[in-house]
Order: sequence, then structure tokens, then C-alpha cells
Amino acid sequence: MSKSNYSSQRSHHQSSRSGLATSRIHHSRYSSTKTINKSKQNSQAQEDYPLFHVHSSDYEIIFVNNKTSTDMINKSLNHMDTCKQYAIDTESERTNNQLSLIQINSIPIKPPSFVMLFELNHLPDRNSQKYESIHQLFQLIFRLGNEIYSWGNMEKELAPAKELFTWSILAELLDIQPHFPVWYNWARTQCEVQNLLHRNDKNNDNEFTQQHHQQSSCYCHPPSPYKINELWSLQNAFIYGCNLFIDKSCTLSHWSLSLTSNHSSLSHADRIKMTHYATHDVMAVTFLIRPITEKWTFDKIKNRKMNKMFVAFNSTKLPSLPTSTTNKCENLGFKSECYVYFKK
Repeated sequence: MSKSNYSSQRSHHQSSRSGLATSRIHHSRYSSTKTINKSKQNSQAQEDYPLFHVHSSDYEIIFVNNKTSTDMINKSLNHMDTCKQYAIDTESERTNNQLSLIQINSIPIKPPSFVMLFELNHLPDRNSQKYESIHQLFQLIFRLGNEIYSWGNMEKELAPAKELFTWSILAELLDIQPHFPVWYNWARTQCEVQNLLHRNDKNNDNEFTQQHHQQSSCYCHPPSPYKINELWSLQNAFIYGCNLFIDKSCTLSHWSLSLTSNHSSLSHADRIKMTHYATHDVMAVTFLIRPITEKWTFDKIKNRKMNKMFVAFNSTKLPSLPTSTTNKCENLGFKSECYVYFKK
């Protein structure tokens, strides 16, 4: 081996090892941020990442409450009758943790999709025809043969609203949250940056190649900051996996108050902000379905067309999980929202 080649290989190995060391330092730094104040963390992430935004032409918001017109309910019934796939999310009142809002995003064959916001504290009288029509909406959405995707255990979250459903739910409830870590770890192995380094190392040093491969080093997407049995928050899933930001500043809000009434205790600005949050939170679940179930690479997510993420797709069965995933927060009856943030 010539002196110049030896020097070049040594320099390359030192650079690669330096990269691995840097990755370990970053990993430690990300893990230590778990205790950072959520509000400050949310603000910092908002400065560092592009906002997850869906153009208003790609969806229609429908508020379901005692003021919803019969024509709007009938329009929704006709739309839901043609849809087989949905994403769902819920929000709870900050003062008592009571279920107050159910968000359902339809995934139709052709756009626009519907985002339906069911305001549970403002539904019509249960003996009214309007309430019966809303009940029919739920029956259509949760009928046998439909797929309902969520980020979290939706059967548990929907239990307080049993009277709106034909219980037990006939549709297939598909929780994609515990599948995200498996997909993320796999996607890191497909990263072009890692593959390029892997090929270079293979040409220079087989022993180092094996060590480098075992580290699964991807320099543009850091390792998971979570422990093996921890569930990812939706916000971190977007930051790490999609390089996008979801604003979580409205998570703890007065969701029991009306989002539409001028007599609501909420200001007009708060109603607009909370509506935007509720809409994009459930659409974020829809956005992640195909990357996780179809095993998309980071590049495919980056190059996707946003409007194509909210139309019907050929279902792919979720793989079996390697181990059961549990979360201490959920065992206590709370929604899993563990915040870990890394800065670019």
C-alpha cells in the first residue's frame, strides 16, 4: 500500500469515526432534552422546521354540533358513504381531561377530504332527528369493512362517547403509533448518506465496515431518542421522520367550549387557532399512514405531493410488532405525548 493511499484511508476512517462520535454526542443531547419545558421546546422547533401545512383546497372542515344544518349533515352522509378509510384523533378538556372533541379525516377516492369536528358538549338533544342523523354518521364511518387509523389506542379514547357508536366498533381500528419506531429504524438503514459511507468503508476496510453497519449510522437522521418500549409523540415523529413541524401549543385547551359560536367564552382568535390545530393534528395521522405501512424512504416522503397524501390508497397490512409496546402515560389513562426535540 502506498503511503498516500494509507494516509487517505486513515483520514477517511478518522472522519467516519468522528461522525459516529458526533452522532453519539447528538443522541445524548437529544435524550437529555426530555426535561425541557414543552412550551419553549415547541417554540424552538417552530423556528427550526418548516410547518406542516395542507392547502385549504385539499380538505373541507365540517363542524358537527347543534347548529349544523340538515343539508350539511346530509352532504356528510353522502360523502362518508363512499369512503372506506379514515384517520381519527381526539381532544380533551384541559380542566378535567374529559373527552370533548372527536376529529375524523375522511380519505376519499377523489379530493377534497372532509375533516369533521364533532363537538361532544354541543350536540343536539338526543331525542332529536338531528342527533339521530349524527348517530348515522358514526355508524357509516365505523361500519364493518372500514379502516380507521389513529395515533394511539383509539378504542380506549372513544370509550366515553359509547352512546354515539354501535359498540363494539365494527370497523378495523389501526394504531400506527407503535409501528413508527420500527419504520424509522428501517428508514435510517435506507438513507442514501449512510449507504454512500457504507460503500466507501467497504472498499477500504472490511472490519470497519462491519462495525459501521452495526452502528446503523445515518448522519441526516439521528437515532431514536426513546427507550425501546416508549411511544413516539406525533410532533417528534414529524420532526425526525418528515423534517416538518406540528404546532402543539393548543394541546391543553378548553376543548369543551364552542369552536363556532359567537357566544363562546373563547375569543375569535383562539377559536381559529384551535380549529387549525385540531384539523392539522388529525391530518398529520393521515399523512403518516402510507410512509409507515408501505415502508417509504425519507427521500420518498420529501418528494411526495401533499395533495396525494389525502386520497384513498391500496391497504397494506401492518406488520406484527417485535414486542408489545407499552407506555406509562397510557397506563395511567393519559394520552401519550412524550416530547423530545432535536435541533438541526
